[in-house]
Amino acid sequence: MRLAIIPSKATGKEPVDETAETLSGADALGHGRLTEPSCSDLVFFDKFRDVLRRNPDQIALQNITRTGRESITYAQVEKEIRAVSCYLRDLGVGPGSKVGLLIENHPRWGIGFLAAQSAGAVVVPLDVLHSPETLAGLIRHSECAFLFASEKLLPLLKQVGELLPEPLPALVTGDSGGAFPEWDEVLERMESAEAPIPLVERSLDDPHVILYTSGTTGDPKGVVLTGRNLYRNVVEALKGIEVTSRDHFLGVLPLYHILSLIVNFIVPLYCGARSSFLDVLDPQRIMRAFREEGITIFVCVPQFYYLLYRRVLSEIERQGWLKRFLFRRMLALSRYSNRYLGFNAGRRLFAVVHRPFGPQFRFFGVGGARFDPEVVRFLTDLGFVLVQAYGMTETAALATITPPRPVGVGSVGAPLPHVRIRINDPDERGVGEILIRGENVMREYFKNPRATREAIDSEGWLHTGDLGYQMADGFVYITGRAKEVIVLGSGKNIYPEEIEHFYQSNCPFIREMCVVGREDPSGGQERLHAVVVPDFDELKRQGIVHTRNMIRYLMENLSQRLPPYQRVRSFEVWREPLPRTTTRKVKRFEIAELLKLGEAAAEENEGVDWRPPDDLEARLADLLERVKPGTKAHPQAHLELDVGLDSLERVEFVSTIQEAFRVTLTDEEAAGLVTFQDAADMVRKRLEAPSDGAGGPRSWAEILDEPLGPEESAQLSRLRRRPVVEHLVVLTAAGLRLVAKALFRLRGEGMENLPDRYPFLICPNHLSFLDAFLLFCLLPPRVVRRSFSLGYDQYFGGGLGGFLGSLVKTIPVSADRNLRRTLRLAAEGLRRELVLVVFPEGERSIDGTLRPFRKGPAILAANFGVPVVPVGIRGSYEAWPRGSGRIRPHPIRMRFGEPMTPGAGETVERFNERLRDAVRRLT
Repeated sequence: MRLAIIPSKATGKEPVDETAETLSGADALGHGRLTEPSCSDLVFFDKFRDVLRRNPDQIALQNITRTGRESITYAQVEKEIRAVSCYLRDLGVGPGSKVGLLIENHPRWGIGFLAAQSAGAVVVPLDVLHSPETLAGLIRHSECAFLFASEKLLPLLKQVGELLPEPLPALVTGDSGGAFPEWDEVLERMESAEAPIPLVERSLDDPHVILYTSGTTGDPKGVVLTGRNLYRNVVEALKGIEVTSRDHFLGVLPLYHILSLIVNFIVPLYCGARSSFLDVLDPQRIMRAFREEGITIFVCVPQFYYLLYRRVLSEIERQGWLKRFLFRRMLALSRYSNRYLGFNAGRRLFAVVHRPFGPQFRFFGVGGARFDPEVVRFLTDLGFVLVQAYGMTETAALATITPPRPVGVGSVGAPLPHVRIRINDPDERGVGEILIRGENVMREYFKNPRATREAIDSEGWLHTGDLGYQMADGFVYITGRAKEVIVLGSGKNIYPEEIEHFYQSNCPFIREMCVVGREDPSGGQERLHAVVVPDFDELKRQGIVHTRNMIRYLMENLSQRLPPYQRVRSFEVWREPLPRTTTRKVKRFEIAELLKLGEAAAEENEGVDWRPPDDLEARLADLLERVKPGTKAHPQAHLELDVGLDSLERVEFVSTIQEAFRVTLTDEEAAGLVTFQDAADMVRKRLEAPSDGAGGPRSWAEILDEPLGPEESAQLSRLRRRPVVEHLVVLTAAGLRLVAKALFRLRGEGMENLPDRYPFLICPNHLSFLDAFLLFCLLPPRVVRRSFSLGYDQYFGGGLGGFLGSLVKTIPVSADRNLRRTLRLAAEGLRRELVLVVFPEGERSIDGTLRPFRKGPAILAANFGVPVVPVGIRGSYEAWPRGSGRIRPHPIRMRFGEPMTPGAGETVERFNERLRDAVRRLT
């Protein structure tokens, strides 16, 4: 396990270039001189008795469910610990015995943990998500003599029992149906038991817990942690981070994980605070708990913070330019205040962001090996107090930690005072394996001396398997796992977590991502391939239908900010969450195996056709193959992600369905067709329903002739002729042409090829944001007055962009959401004898090469019989490439070709190919 609790600002100092260990992180953490804690500070039950004496009626543990909450005071906790530990003693469970815990997050998980500790037993927390076979193997390996289990997990417990050589005594927290003793019965029976807590005094160096690591590779290993391992970490961490009895922790991570055990259970009870548990990891439930429960401290996995980051950015992007400008200025002011004045201004400047968390909220924590520095800096600038640390199960959760002030952004903190860090065999960047030595390092792997020797060397250094570097001020930076490093054919080392964090934190539509190395089929060398799980909720909220195209476009843009060897060259979209361990780490090797299995299955099934069960699905499969040649239909085939239908092909598929089956599908129903089976089910539903005799649109001509609704008619107001405005636009174009000739030596050729009669289309290739402006400059006044275009509504739907768009007859559309509407609006402009300027590629080229053409312009040309003027643009990519924020002077040339008209009987596809070939020859 690796832990992170969120950082602050970069130090800018040089990394340590020696393999020598650091003396101490005490000064960096503000601890001052290292002092040994008193023995009583390391004994949990001594601290618990102090808390009990001061605040017996304060709530200690709380369970929050959809229906309410269950609260237990410190006095009740003490009473139940005494009763259950006496029960264990009477059963013969004592020093050296192993007691398993198979309970979901609940107060009685903690009481069972402490009762077993009181009895002198070693606790074995078990992952409730493990299979019965895995659990049975762990119970046998750990030599469990007794088990605590919950009523909810009783079926799983019975399955486990069947796999064990003999029955395992258990205590169930609920109704066991008579199969096992029940918790409340034991409490009632042992109510009068008089005994001290703990029942058994034990040495700090005795084993207290055996935690089985989830293991992203290989078999789980039992980490033996002593009382000194656990409580020395707690004592030293609390010297730098204040926790009081007024604090309220919210726990959503499983208690059988070391991070949650330490942070959400031991620390609160050690300090007399309250700890509440949620039964599900759901963002809405978490935010509701903040509002209703008065949470002050929250620790969670990185995905929660990435989601918060993306939601805030998404909300800002929806605002007007003035609000976006003010937000950025306020963010810069907050950063200056944090860095140079030592004052957290963000909490006041961004009060609306903090309001859902409540005025009492203090700080965030995040679990994970590495947290993206950009996200950290952003959340810190918003005014959130963020703490980051690093550790693993073998170090009792903690090894390094940052103080709750903005220092060390991107790092995982400096070593705790009792911990030493060493970077082993660093490379030219100072990156090497992180070694740890100190009182936090585990005693051993249970019954596995070979694994223990491999993990801990003869000098006591724990080899973590994590890669990172350490700055001169002691702060440690994580780059990834040694076993996960991808070595390219060029010899470059790629740390996949860095790449994943970069794309994920900068793309609002990526919920999860895993980067692996795959052989390039064209060259044989390894390339970076990504598995992406989209944020379908965010895509739906923004009305984006074509997931793959949007993610591809954004990832291409982001790739331009990376060195070529770090760019993801291919990706695939998964609809289900990535496989993860209980500590929320991606199972990278399992994903790589799944990818191989997927390739093998594809090869094995190549040439094997799915047989439609009836005539309806056979006809649908034939229609799909006509729209997308080479497609092999399958009931669960996703029309976009598996079949690969683009927006036009989707409209064409729906139209052919309506023509073939004489049914009508609304735009909403058409958008709801996700899989091939959805289409079949919808057609059956329509055929079984009474028909009004009106078939749906059966061809592109009928689609283009569909009447426009009120909203579309309002948009057409931009196409009206306004002589005064048109004259001003012509003058502006002349002025811009002079500037463009000076900056880019702009040159136009073949403008005599522009037809004298209207309407017609102008179709250039698309290399840069400059293309539309420069093309506009070169057109003769007569064409400028009659030109119109379609622009994305996010740019031209309102504000300054909307105003300027109305002057140059740009109609705001979203082709991704409603392609029919887009084509009908374009058709109406042609009917008014205007000139449509459209880029058939639909987007700017990412590398300067010509991309495939979308069929929209060809469909319009074929149905209206109007000429199309191909235009080849050269040089604008070098002047302002996609993904760059810098414009460079560079010669730009535009060549206008001879008008093209679809021939008699020529298909849309063939004309589209001919048009693209003409543009290619002109570039």
